[in-house]
Amino acid sequence: MHLVNPDQPGGPVVSQIIEIDAALARRLLEHNPNNRAIRQTRVQQYYDDMISGRWRFNGEAIKFGPDGELLDGQHRLLAIARTSGQKFPMLVVRGLARDTQVTMDQGAKRTPADQLTISGITGHNTTLVAAALRVYIPWLEGNLFGDFTKAKIATTRIVEFATVYPETIALAERFTSVASRLKCRPAVACAVLIRLTEVDENAATEFVRLWDSGADLPAGSPVLALRQRLDIAARTQTRTSDRDQIGLIVTAWNLWRRGRTVSKLLRPKGGFTADNFPEPR
Repeated sequence: MHLVNPDQPGGPVVSQIIEIDAALARRLLEHNPNNRAIRQTRVQQYYDDMISGRWRFNGEAIKFGPDGELLDGQHRLLAIARTSGQKFPMLVVRGLARDTQVTMDQGAKRTPADQLTISGITGHNTTLVAAALRVYIPWLEGNLFGDFTKAKIATTRIVEFATVYPETIALAERFTSVASRLKCRPAVACAVLIRLTEVDENAATEFVRLWDSGADLPAGSPVLALRQRLDIAARTQTRTSDRDQIGLIVTAWNLWRRGRTVSKLLRPKGGFTADNFPEPR
């Protein structure tokens, strides 16, 4: 396809679909003199999508200026450059005026919640459901440590998971209202309640009732200790990581399930680690 480029007399804007492999991606990246800083988390997300089969040709272009300089698409090309033995169709546009670069990537990106709604997977409090999945998925896969705090789960991964496990989405939707009342980050509360329900639905229903209402909790109740710990953190505006919140809630759950009493809910000495992190029982 050829279009007239009004800023480059005689120089057309040319677009075509090209299959790009790692070697070609590296060659194209050689012409990248003036682009934004590389976000490795974005490259990793694209790479994960590509090697897992989630990557889809969507018409978004790799864009070049009149002299072949790369204007847009470096993160996609960097991801392709890390692959082996694969080719990815990409729309490539050449001949764009250099000053058009300032207008690129200015649109509002679709959030995971947007994509869940568009895909018809959920229409109930999709923002909280998507946020809960971003906590639940790495926890389920044993990835709460390592790079959990550095990289977010890609939107495509969330949509794929929600498509394969609709029962988990149904649980997330069920807990969105109560999760917003539990004095910890709602996404964390929602994710934890999903896991506890998977362990024992009846017990989870009673646990969340007690946690939410605080009614008739005797001294020494782990649920009371959890409420007090979260109350103090909220009142003093103490920042508590998602991982620590999960660990404290699950600790309270396990103690409550065993009929144990406790005056205070504490982290292990030295904090939670991959070795001592509690699993809901």
